[in-house]
Amino acid sequence: MQHTYRSRVDGKIGVVIALAALVLVLAGASLPDPLHGTAFALHVVGLLCLSLCVWTLLGTYYVIDASSLVAHSGPFRWTIPLREIRSVRSTRETHSGPALSFDRLRVEFGAGRVLLVSPREKEAFLADLASRGVRGIER
Repeated sequence: MQHTYRSRVDGKIGVVIALAALVLVLAGASLPDPLHGTAFALHVVGLLCLSLCVWTLLGTYYVIDASSLVAHSGPFRWTIPLREIRSVRSTRETHSGPALSFDRLRVEFGAGRVLLVSPREKEAFLADLASRGVRGIER
């Protein structure tokens, strides 16, 4: 059975994404004659960036099934076999990862690889991993 966990969203990160989207909308609205030349190209780029911001904000979540942890963030996806997870611990690292909060979990797996995640239901997420035999979980 698989479980899905939404990402926690920090206010600061949500505000940055919302402001980026607002700037794109306002910039597009201020362009003269939006259907011709450079203005049209800027509209298309702005809409693509806006779509990516919204997709990332709404589409960041984690799925744990019988054999893997899959992290989704907008158009990106990471799959980690559960047997490769060496440790999971809390962190406030600011490195990039599919995490919309600074209240993160550092998942170490494979040969020195790391993925940062920020499940809204952190304790349930950790308990789910533990129930599937993942070791090295620090609470």
